[in-house]
Amino acid sequence: MFLKILFVLTILAEFYTVPTFLKYYWPQKCKKSLLFKMISATLFVLCGVLAMKISGNNTSYASLMIIGLVFGWVGDYFLHSLKNKMVEFVIGVVAFLVGHLFYIAAFYHALKTLRPDAKLLNWYDFVAVGAVFALVCVYVAVKKLYQKKGPMVIGLMLYGIFLTAMVVKACLYMYAEWDYGINDTMVPALLTVGIGSVFFFLSDASLGLILTGDEVKKNMRFFNIITYFIAQVLLAVSILFIRSSVLV
Repeated sequence: MFLKILFVLTILAEFYTVPTFLKYYWPQKCKKSLLFKMISATLFVLCGVLAMKISGNNTSYASLMIIGLVFGWVGDYFLHSLKNKMVEFVIGVVAFLVGHLFYIAAFYHALKTLRPDAKLLNWYDFVAVGAVFALVCVYVAVKKLYQKKGPMVIGLMLYGIFLTAMVVKACLYMYAEWDYGINDTMVPALLTVGIGSVFFFLSDASLGLILTGDEVKKNMRFFNIITYFIAQVLLAVSILFIRSSVLV
C-alpha cells in the first residue's frame, strides 16, 4: 500500500514541479529552472521504478524502459546546461538517442511476447522512417537550413529516424495487443504506450522546430516541455501493464 501511495504522489508531484520549472525557465534558463527540471525528471524515473516494484514486473520490458528513462534524465540535464556549450548539447542529444533505442527494444520485446515471429526490422519501419526523412529533407530545403545550421540538420535527421522507429514499434505493439484479445490490462496498456509515444513524437517535433527556427515562441517551448513530461510519465506507468516473456 505504501508503494502505491508513493506512486500516486510521485505522479501528482509532476503537476507542481513541471509548471514551476516552466515558470523559471522563461525567458531564459537559470539555476532554479535546472533544479525543478531535474526534480521533474527524477520523478518520472522514480515512477517507473515504483511501477516495476508494485507490479512485480521484472521482465526485460520493465528493465529496458527504466534504462530508457534514466537516459532521458541524463539528456534533460545536459540539454539544460547553463554553459550553453555545444559539447553539452551533443551529449544531451546522444543520451536521448540511446534512450530511444532502449524504448524501441522494450516495445520489440513486448511485441515478441504476443507475436513470436515478429522481426526487428520490417517494411513498416522503412516506409515510416522514409516518409519522415523525406518531410525533414523538404523542411530543410525550404528553410535553407543547410546554409545556416549544417551540423544541426544532420543531427535532426538522425534523431527523426530513431524517434520514428520508436513510434512505429509502439504502434506495432498496440496493434498486436488489440489483435490478441481483450483483457484487464489491454486498455491501459494501449493508452499509456499510445499517448506516450505520440506525445514524445510531438514534443521532439516541436523541439526540432524550436532549434531550427529564427525565433523561439513561448507557447511552442511550453508545448514542447509539457508533452515531453506527459510522455515520459505515461511510458513509465506502462510498466504496470506490459510484460515481456522473451529476451532476444
